[in-house]
Amino acid sequence: MNLNHKILYPVKGQQKNIFFSGKGGVGKTSMACITAVETAKKGFRTLLLTTDPASHIGNVLDCPITDEITNVHNQENLYAVKIDQKKATEEYKEQVLQDARDKFDQTTIMAMEEELDSPCTEEMASFQKFVDYAGGSDYEVIVVDTAPTGHTLRLLELPMDWSKQIQMKAGVSTEISKEDQIQKDRFDRVINMMKNPEQTTFSFVMYPEKTPIAEAYRASEELKTLGISTQLAVGNLVIPEEHAITPFFKNRREMQLNYLEEMKETFPESAHLEVPMYGEEIKGLYMLKEIGEKIFK
Repeated sequence: MNLNHKILYPVKGQQKNIFFSGKGGVGKTSMACITAVETAKKGFRTLLLTTDPASHIGNVLDCPITDEITNVHNQENLYAVKIDQKKATEEYKEQVLQDARDKFDQTTIMAMEEELDSPCTEEMASFQKFVDYAGGSDYEVIVVDTAPTGHTLRLLELPMDWSKQIQMKAGVSTEISKEDQIQKDRFDRVINMMKNPEQTTFSFVMYPEKTPIAEAYRASEELKTLGISTQLAVGNLVIPEEHAITPFFKNRREMQLNYLEEMKETFPESAHLEVPMYGEEIKGLYMLKEIGEKIFK
């Protein structure tokens, strides 16, 4: 299926961020890996990044992936990293508290420690790690394999509430520090980049059934309130026509085709991509390249 090149590839001199989201189990990780391999093959220095604690990008790439950036199989332009939420959270909390110890008494510090034990802190720490990567200039394309939909939405909503974090760090009567102002500026730049459709492609992956389509639509509507548009809808695990030769698979494929049409009606302003179901596990660079050549034409 033909895709507008702007959806996948960066405009000269700009960075492209490509997010893959959707409910659990729809194939976000596979799509992120296929896309990262494709953009790297096209000559763009690419970082594949996962914010999903349960991600298995290492299994799909057939290469160990850690919280340190790894060159994948010595392939030119292809790198991957996995955000370690626990480590990122501890680093973030220590950074906040270290700044505060020079300003406040022990009672205030204890109150801040309690505040920092909230789930919001873990998500903010993960997003700050993403900002560290996206706010730099080392990569032309960053492909993001996100956690399931609800977690992703919370992650994207966090920076909109950045002022509360700043106030907690600064205190009631203390002005924003120079370091916090620099960090806020970086957050703002990344958020503006995410709202810019030339610089960020937000994609929902779904298999062609009612529930994944409905969940993706609800999430896309919530993203609109953040100023982020859905540019790509991926229908995954489509039964190939040549394999729909028994009554069971014929019926399943017919059902899927109907839902693929519903996807087009649900996301009329998005590009659409159909990815076939494969008889074997999607794994390794050779298979990822082969699939990319078939679906990105």
